[in-house]
Amino acid sequence: MESLKLKSKLLYLLLLVGFGLVVIGLIGYFNIQNIKRHMDTLYFGSLIPLSELNGITDTYNNRLASTIYRWNGHLVDTDQALGDIDLALERIDQLWASYLSHDKRSEEMAYVDYTESQIDSMKRYFGHVRSLIASPDTNHPISLTTLDENIQSIHNTVHRLITYENAAARYEHSILLAGYHNALIQLVLFLGVTLILVMGLAWKIFTRIELQQQQLIASTETLKHLNFKLEQASYTDSLSGLYNRRYFNIVYEREIKRAARSNKPFVFMMLDIDFFKQYNDTYGHLQGDQALQAVAKVLKSTFQRPGDYPFRLGGEEFGVIITDSECKNSRAMGDKVRTNIENLKMEHKGSKVAQVLTVSIGGICIVPNADMGDDALIHAADTNLYAAKERGRNQVVFGNKL
Repeated sequence: MESLKLKSKLLYLLLLVGFGLVVIGLIGYFNIQNIKRHMDTLYFGSLIPLSELNGITDTYNNRLASTIYRWNGHLVDTDQALGDIDLALERIDQLWASYLSHDKRSEEMAYVDYTESQIDSMKRYFGHVRSLIASPDTNHPISLTTLDENIQSIHNTVHRLITYENAAARYEHSILLAGYHNALIQLVLFLGVTLILVMGLAWKIFTRIELQQQQLIASTETLKHLNFKLEQASYTDSLSGLYNRRYFNIVYEREIKRAARSNKPFVFMMLDIDFFKQYNDTYGHLQGDQALQAVAKVLKSTFQRPGDYPFRLGGEEFGVIITDSECKNSRAMGDKVRTNIENLKMEHKGSKVAQVLTVSIGGICIVPNADMGDDALIHAADTNLYAAKERGRNQVVFGNKL
């Protein structure tokens, strides 16, 4: 369906391009006829580069010279004068570059090169003038007589080039008249060939776009799948397979606010493997990693509801968020976890409470409110975990008050 819509749009675009070419052809034809009827006025009015040359002389007379006179008469400050000079010189460079971009005959280049050398000389002169303005304490004041002479000199130079351009325009005028019919034929041929090429190219583009569209759809689906996997990886602890601390921060903030809005209990438990340092010292870190994975497996199998979130918070410390559950049921789940881990019968000779791997659990179950601090429940669960350790470990301490 999307492919058909795309083809329809391209077909409309193709028709629009074809119509545009026909319109351009008609406009071009009528413009050529108009040029033929009004050749003198049109050619001398806009088809020769006199506007650039006139613009250059105007900039020298009405901008550069005027700026220096006004500065000399204290009508403008130094900063404005320097800025106006820079802008005027930049405009002259732009106008001269635009003039040079027009086609030039070999016999014309002598005029052009001489004028360019004069413009460069004037640029150096006004650069010197600019330095004098920028340093008003200099002992070399600006000579207005020299300024007038230079302006008049460049004006005469450019005027000679304008005179030559007018003569060249008359010659081009006769050439253009001679080539009128040839231009008309070329216009028709150009538009005809262009229209045929556009039509042929458009049909090739149709098939390629359809293929690329299908590839793009497939690539988009693959990218979505990879993004999902990457997002999951960013929220998962690589060793245990549980959610990591980063995702815990997101879920904790989200669920505690939801529980406060719905006025429902929020449960958070913290688990710590008893004497885990001694376990690593006794059996090595590889075996220690296996113990962490075993505890994580018990947590996964115990907390399987959509509202249960087991985490590895760091090291041998785990956490569990339980939503939409009564406090007595949550306490029972904590006892079940402790029992299931003890029933793994993983040997732990370094433990002072049992000869197998055990955990201590501290939990809190409370209906949160807006007056509670962000970390109040975490602090309460940690306090109960500490109490479980103080009472001999391998036990669960639960509370319902902060």
